[in-house]
Amino acid sequence: MRPRRAERGHCRLLTALEAGLCVAALLFFPLLVLVPRGIAPLASVTGLLGVGLVYAKSRHSLFEHLLSVPAGILIGLTVWGALSALWSPDPSHSLLQSARFAGLLIVAMVAMAAAALVSAPRRLTALMLAGFILAIAMIMLDLATSGALSRNFSDRVYQPAWLNQVSDAFAILLLPTAAMLAASGCELAGLLFAALGATTIFSLAGTAAKIALAAAISIAVLCCYWRSIVARIAAVLSVLVIVTAPLTFACIDRVPGMTQIADWVKFSAAHRLLIWSFVGDRIAEHPLRGWGLEASRAIPGGAEPIRTDQTWLPLHPHNAPLQIWLELGVPGVVLFALLGGWFWLAVGSIEWPRLYAAAACGALTAACVASTATYGVWQEWWEGTLSVALFLILVMARVAAIGAKSR
Repeated sequence: MRPRRAERGHCRLLTALEAGLCVAALLFFPLLVLVPRGIAPLASVTGLLGVGLVYAKSRHSLFEHLLSVPAGILIGLTVWGALSALWSPDPSHSLLQSARFAGLLIVAMVAMAAAALVSAPRRLTALMLAGFILAIAMIMLDLATSGALSRNFSDRVYQPAWLNQVSDAFAILLLPTAAMLAASGCELAGLLFAALGATTIFSLAGTAAKIALAAAISIAVLCCYWRSIVARIAAVLSVLVIVTAPLTFACIDRVPGMTQIADWVKFSAAHRLLIWSFVGDRIAEHPLRGWGLEASRAIPGGAEPIRTDQTWLPLHPHNAPLQIWLELGVPGVVLFALLGGWFWLAVGSIEWPRLYAAAACGALTAACVASTATYGVWQEWWEGTLSVALFLILVMARVAAIGAKSR
């Protein structure tokens, strides 16, 4: 009797954990529309549910992922970031941020382990798809009513740019979602969904998401035919982009007429170039050790005004390679470059259905592009977005594989 009770209790626990993950998948996109910073707690809850699922089903897989190459690199970044508190202008903040990053690191690693253990991946992805479509409807309503939905979650004056976060997430997950539908035998639905998602992204204010999606589509098309070669080239290029960031991004404003062109394209674009130039000068002052993790907000001169409502360094450089250079110096850059290269090599060799694998390459492209022009590396909601996106991509890969085998 007791073994049967224990078995029933175990089954109920697994059911509850998977139900929680399904709810998280459903809420992911709508939450990005309403309150993007809510993604950090959602990612944390997803990680805890993943811990429970892995512990209940396959404890050894968690340790395998925690001992994997990306985990080792991220642990190295965390340790180096904590050590940088010794010379950081704000040591307590550096330590706090390294602790937060360690927590989100565990979430990401657990997501990789839990994605392989979900017993009903089709149900989870169906709920994610429902959330995706619901979020698109919410966006259209929000735009038509000047923020009738999102205004309820903010005390600031409404701006269409509030939807930039969700548009970036759309750009990352649109192609894998459409490819999953196609691999499952719903080619027309996948095509219509891709068109709907792309139309939504290009109707929003976020420039980075549009560029990210365009780049993602281009790389995905190439990877349909030459995935291994393209991924290897991309791995080398990602390392070069990260390592040479102070000589590239930080020098764009020195090209004659470039600032004026950026101002014409978008007012914030010229400001971004000036921020990168300022960051490049500060990197040159401490290139080896950096200024300390999350020290961007305390860099001398960063709060000084450039022009109306613009300062030299508002909180972070809006460029992941430059921020790693600025805060963690050469050791951080080496680790970050290794991480980028590893992800490209992994997605280039993984055994997924051809169309879905190409779409995953597109998703990685979109994430890389967004990271070089938008948010701070250590922003919890952005780290949470990437972690949950990784989990969803891995679960969708299983659905795509099931669909490909059944056809």
